[in-house]
Amino acid sequence: MTSARIFASGAIGFGGQPAINDLLSAGYNTVIVWSVHVDCDGTLYLNDNKVVAGGTYCGAFPFNLPNRLAQLRRARIEVIFSVGAGGTSDFTNIGNLLNGQPASQGNPIYDNFKALKDAMKTADRGDIDAIDFDNEDNMTADVMVNFGITLANIGYANVTFCPFDYGDKDVWSDTMKGLVSAKGSAFVNAIHLQVYSGGRGNIDKVGKWKDVFTNAGGKALMIPGLATNQPKPGPWWYGKMGGSVLKKPNVAMFEGANWDNYLYTWNFSTVEEALQGAQTAASFFFYCRGPLSLSWRSFQRGDAVYFTGLPWWGPAFQCDGYYLGGPCTDVYNPNGVGACPKDLRTQYATWNKSFDGGFIWFYDSIVSCLQSGCCDPTGTALAYRQAITG
Repeated sequence: MTSARIFASGAIGFGGQPAINDLLSAGYNTVIVWSVHVDCDGTLYLNDNKVVAGGTYCGAFPFNLPNRLAQLRRARIEVIFSVGAGGTSDFTNIGNLLNGQPASQGNPIYDNFKALKDAMKTADRGDIDAIDFDNEDNMTADVMVNFGITLANIGYANVTFCPFDYGDKDVWSDTMKGLVSAKGSAFVNAIHLQVYSGGRGNIDKVGKWKDVFTNAGGKALMIPGLATNQPKPGPWWYGKMGGSVLKKPNVAMFEGANWDNYLYTWNFSTVEEALQGAQTAASFFFYCRGPLSLSWRSFQRGDAVYFTGLPWWGPAFQCDGYYLGGPCTDVYNPNGVGACPKDLRTQYATWNKSFDGGFIWFYDSIVSCLQSGCCDPTGTALAYRQAITG
């Protein structure tokens, strides 16, 4: 069976139930929560939000991660947490805290990753199936081997690798050898090979990467990945209009519309703060310049009311609508591949003849580009999954 996977970032934390519903209906085998960052003292952040400190889970509103992710697992969707990313020091900090050996209780790496796993298990059938190694800052095999052994000792069943630079193949090979020796050939059970951004050159090296890990004794699935279109610039975190952020004056979400994609309401003193508050999960919101009363709910001056999906605007003289609808473009994939589902389908069809599936990076940009029309009406999470599986 072809494995179809998707990375999801802020939308997992801030996208609420609508994001989970979307991922459930899209039919992916695996959702990869991207990305966990490790501070110098071992504190864990999901993107910019603290989730574990001092061996205690502290994920706050609006996350509710355990219950949301457990819904995926109850639907037999694998849940993986990815650690690292470009421009971070996560594996450098991990290496410093491990100090040349696997960690045990009392070490912040052990305690905090145990707390993260235990927190997910508080929900019915919740858990973390694997930790993904997106190491882009400390290419040292011993660090990754010791980190993998630590995770196994905590109780993580598997780890996965997310390499991008073929020049680092020997480090990844040595890491595989070390983990095969310590935990068996099935412990590393998937390779999420980046074929976008710094991994563009891997488009014709997927087979070579497969050989690297097979020759090292591994039995991991080879899962190459491509990127979606990206909003340019944006989307929300610039805190200003322009680019992909557009304004529709004197409107709010029509009260007779379907509010199933409502996310949350926060109050801000300025619309610039509200733009920042959209995070990466909302595709539109309305901001109240004055009080607004609907038949079932009232909003105060300064309330920003966030949604995902597509808006159904209604007249409201005291509100303005803000939405992601500007240009989206392919900025990460290799030249000639494209980034719409119809483009990716051709490439995945080639890979799927000899490999084990594919992954999409990443769900948040699908949300951001939904209203841009860059892929006509087909730029949905479902359409990207269908591009992988044919």
